[in-house]
Amino acid sequence: MQLHARMVLTVAAATVLALSCSKKKETAAHAFPDSLVGDEVVATVNEEPITARELKVLAYIGAGQIDSTLNAAFNLRLLDQMIDRKVFSQEAKAAGVTVPDSVVSNVLDQFVRQFGGEPQVDQMLAPMGLSRDQFRDAIQRDLTIRKYIDERITPSIAVSDADTRAFYDQNPDMFAGTDSVHVRHIILLSHEDDTDQAKSDRRAQLAAIRQRAIGGEDFAKLATQFSQDNAAQNGGDLGYFPRGMMVKPFEDAAFALKKGQVSDIVETQFGLHLIKCIDKKPARAVPYEDAKSSIEAMLKQRSLSTELQNRLQKTREAAIIVRSYETGA
Repeated sequence: MQLHARMVLTVAAATVLALSCSKKKETAAHAFPDSLVGDEVVATVNEEPITARELKVLAYIGAGQIDSTLNAAFNLRLLDQMIDRKVFSQEAKAAGVTVPDSVVSNVLDQFVRQFGGEPQVDQMLAPMGLSRDQFRDAIQRDLTIRKYIDERITPSIAVSDADTRAFYDQNPDMFAGTDSVHVRHIILLSHEDDTDQAKSDRRAQLAAIRQRAIGGEDFAKLATQFSQDNAAQNGGDLGYFPRGMMVKPFEDAAFALKKGQVSDIVETQFGLHLIKCIDKKPARAVPYEDAKSSIEAMLKQRSLSTELQNRLQKTREAAIIVRSYETGA
């Protein structure tokens, strides 16, 4: 099982960047893609507008990278991600999927508490021309997409005993006698177009989280609150894994830890990590029955990712997507 890391607040679909399928152009937005200005409409998906303000919210929720919105390549990537979200949001709405207001409020409250309370959040957002209500709308949309995927798509993904057995038999080195470690982790994701300031801010944020962890706060709760991958919903739990299954910097740090110890900040191609060692096991061959559940989960995740990618591409091809800006071409 490889380290999966491209889920921020919401859905696996956000990791799928489908091909551009712009059908026509309307009156061009003036500032985009060089910057994000107010409620300038930069695109529509089946006549539903995407505004520059929505992209600002997405940039902040995704990784707190509001400074990067002065970069055209970054903004174009944001737009692709928002188109994906609009497509899935419309599918979820058509399927009648909704999320209770209480659930949305709970997630928004966590966000507000993370930054010190409502006055502090309002003061932080005001210079960017953003409000808590706009964040609430984004949270509601993304939670609805997650629920749609969990309830309407994931149940259709099946992995047979024959599939898990075949994977086990075809990958004997993965299950040969070796020591293993059980860890939880917190990851703050990196991006290709990160500025130096964004990198510095991310490291400072993770350093502050580490101080809270080594100070006695529950690591699993911190992972649920801050980690930016699918494991966050399980308190950052990655289960047991042997050597050779994770990227080397992560693996080296994990196996160097003693039980109960929290690592220093670990950098990989995915981002910055904190790792907590939960348990260690000495080397032994892993029987099929012991490996079966983790193999099944991994194969289901692969199949789900493929299904989401295929579904998204077909839906985008059928959608009327209008990009309302000049590219300079």
